[in-house]
Amino acid sequence: MVELIRTFIAVDFDNPEIVSRAQEVQRRLMESGAVMKAVEPQNLHTTLWFFGELDKSRLQLVLDNAKEIAFKAFKVNVKGVGYFPGGRRVNVIWLGIDDPTRGLSSIVEQLRNRLTRLGFKYDERGFTPHLTIGRVKRVKDKVRLLKELDQLKEMVFGEQIVDKFKVKKSTLTQRGPIYSDLLVVEARNGD
Repeated sequence: MVELIRTFIAVDFDNPEIVSRAQEVQRRLMESGAVMKAVEPQNLHTTLWFFGELDKSRLQLVLDNAKEIAFKAFKVNVKGVGYFPGGRRVNVIWLGIDDPTRGLSSIVEQLRNRLTRLGFKYDERGFTPHLTIGRVKRVKDKVRLLKELDQLKEMVFGEQIVDKFKVKKSTLTQRGPIYSDLLVVEARNGD
């Protein structure tokens, strides 16, 4: 049997200020009627590319090409709370990421240029950087929750220095996904 590895490329967010404010927002939303699976602090990340299940040879192509991505360290700002799909339906709650130097977009474009030639498909919706902080199972008080989300939409969480990205493996379990790093690609100051 072929072993398949659930794979994605991401940037972890570990600034303690961002993490603690994200946890505060998770608490506030659950108190406002969201029954949700909160993303654990060590799992806060923005996904640059989700591949799904890859066999070992396809995974090796991703690893080999990810190693070739060149970028300098840059800063992004985490600001605002939003949700998908929108309107009165709240399925996923996220924090916005402002990428003023287009550093994240540049990494994604380099990955796309390399990997789409090899037959990998990128999500047609494009890249909108965000940090998922919760997956909503149901809502007890929709009016209260939507009001709370509206009050949080301009909240500032802090700044994250991006000096690496990771190719990660996601193992699905009853208690939620477990992520492990397959490759860490560091920023390069040369070039």
